[in-house]
Amino acid sequence: MDHSPFSSPPVHFSEHRPYIRFILSRGAGKGRAHALTQEILRHYPHATHTRLGDSRPESGQVTISLTRGPDHVRELALEWDRFWGDQGVCYVAGGDGSVNEVASALVGKGCAFGVIPAGTGNDFARSLYQGDVRHRQALELVAQTKHSQFSPIDVLKVNDQYSVNVFSLGYDTEVLHAAMRIQRRMRMLGSSAYVAGVMRTLLRRKSVPLHFEYLDISGQRVIVDQSCIAFVVGNGRMYGGGYQPLPQALLDDSVADLFYADQMGLMRFARLLSDYRFGRHITKPEAHMAQVHEIDVERSDGEPLLWNVDGIVCESQKVHIKTMPHALTLARLPLGEN
Repeated sequence: MDHSPFSSPPVHFSEHRPYIRFILSRGAGKGRAHALTQEILRHYPHATHTRLGDSRPESGQVTISLTRGPDHVRELALEWDRFWGDQGVCYVAGGDGSVNEVASALVGKGCAFGVIPAGTGNDFARSLYQGDVRHRQALELVAQTKHSQFSPIDVLKVNDQYSVNVFSLGYDTEVLHAAMRIQRRMRMLGSSAYVAGVMRTLLRRKSVPLHFEYLDISGQRVIVDQSCIAFVVGNGRMYGGGYQPLPQALLDDSVADLFYADQMGLMRFARLLSDYRFGRHITKPEAHMAQVHEIDVERSDGEPLLWNVDGIVCESQKVHIKTMPHALTLARLPLGEN
């Protein structure tokens, strides 16, 4: 299998996007904003600091903006799109939450976005760059922004929200919820907090009774009623600190990948979880894979669903997921083309 997360080569038109905004999340990645700022200034010595609401820069086409509160990432991205449209690009330095904010703001817009992983949860970056990106490599990506190549990628619309990486529900989300609480108390755990979340929730009921219907890539509508221990839909391959529920997913193939697993006992689940980490579960009889254009899901017992998009936990009675092909423009950096 081709290990690239893309189905097509990039379209190179870097010269048409000269207006760059680096958005640095203050709270992400153990306070790495200062180191990233210094690296940006090393490669772009004329870069200027800007805040939300400042007038459009007339000179100094590269700017640095630090986040200052909730929704600030989203607002900075929207402002840059208003300023420069398809001549602009926002590079977000943060985790999955910050990536989701930028991407959600720019769905259907002209401005592009790129990712410099600097958070405690960097699963979209893991999908994009085909593995963990350490702090040194994240700094190296700053230099690679001078060689960006731009390509459209797909987005999932999940009810009234957007996802660029993964939607999941049920026990997987309970693990994530527990991991986030652990991570807030012990930030040094990083992605290992997901493993701690698994241990914290190991004795809870794991399967969720589901009714779901999906439209597959042949146009056939499939209806399923069963209890599932895992249920994941996405464009990205990695989730939960490097687990690989969708190892064959592509960011730009105009379909979403679906994985769901049967109800099972604790020991069988433990064995599946080991395979799930490395993407080897897809050959197991209890694992089911499909490619879909849209899907509707609800609990068959009438209880509300606990679910998440890109690590953001939500709850609702029903969920409708639809693929939006090529709805975003991504700045592809060379580290991801190995």
